[in-house]
Amino acid sequence: MIPDRANPPPAQANLATLPASAELPATAAAPTAAAPTAPAAAPTESPSPTRLVGSLSRLDRTGRLDRPGSAWESARMWGAISSASARRMLRYRAAILASIVSNIVLTVLRGHLALAVWTHRPGLAGYDSTAAVTFTVLGQSLVTTFAVFGGMIDIPWRVRNGSIEVDLVRPLGFQRWYLGLEVGRAAVYLASRALPAAIVGVLLFDLRLPRTAGAAAAFAVSLGLALLVSFGLRYLVALSAFWMTDFRGVQAVSALVMMFFSGAILPLVLFPGALGTIAGLLPFGAVIQTPMDLYLGTADDGPVRALAFQAAWALVLLLAGQALTSRAIRRLVVQNG
Repeated sequence: MIPDRANPPPAQANLATLPASAELPATAAAPTAAAPTAPAAAPTESPSPTRLVGSLSRLDRTGRLDRPGSAWESARMWGAISSASARRMLRYRAAILASIVSNIVLTVLRGHLALAVWTHRPGLAGYDSTAAVTFTVLGQSLVTTFAVFGGMIDIPWRVRNGSIEVDLVRPLGFQRWYLGLEVGRAAVYLASRALPAAIVGVLLFDLRLPRTAGAAAAFAVSLGLALLVSFGLRYLVALSAFWMTDFRGVQAVSALVMMFFSGAILPLVLFPGALGTIAGLLPFGAVIQTPMDLYLGTADDGPVRALAFQAAWALVLLLAGQALTSRAIRRLVVQNG
């Protein structure tokens, strides 16, 4: 379904401005009776504006064109989108260098702070000093990969400048398109931000390695689920731009909440009483706290339930984003288009 817009899409505008057949100028004079007429050539089929309008009107509730295609074709297209997103991120070399330096500095500072705190209060929240420093250093190195500070989804800006209408007719689907972009971005951030900071942390601190191969495998799976949860949260925040002319307040509040309740600042086990219980049930903890619990082997209910917790929240958030997308594209108002 085409969302309401102040201006019609280009295909509809062209269709509306086509002259009537009676108004078209004659291209050749009528043949005389004496002149023999050549056999008429077979008419060539040209693309009709109505066909283009018809294809645009076949948008489903999630903003996806109803086009046939195999799962393999969709997977290849999704992989191409992620790869293109990664290449785009790699072009900004000065920004990459600045982010590497800043992330390393923050990782080292927070590592020394955690070491000082747990040296003074050994066993705080059930962590020894080595586990606490490992949690802090590796957690900080992953902050930019999972965009704990919010943003990284440019839906609001594309709504403002009108280019969002291009995203609505992409064959892959609106939500899956941005998820593909997010996967490419996160891969670059993991390699260029997280790994250098983690390497420096290993060199400067006595970090703990996963105790078993199963713990390492669970941690790797948890990283993928953490990305889905983070994307689901930020995608819902970005969709608020369809209803608000300025979404920066929503983004600021959501970033603050995610930093506080994800475990990026402090382990959630430090939160007292009911606050700690609530924090453990919210989806934000699936971004940093759960992966680090699996890495350290401190997950209370075991790795299977921890991964199930992440997977459940990822599914809920992605389905919520799909439902909200279907409502958003019905009321799209381009502000500067």
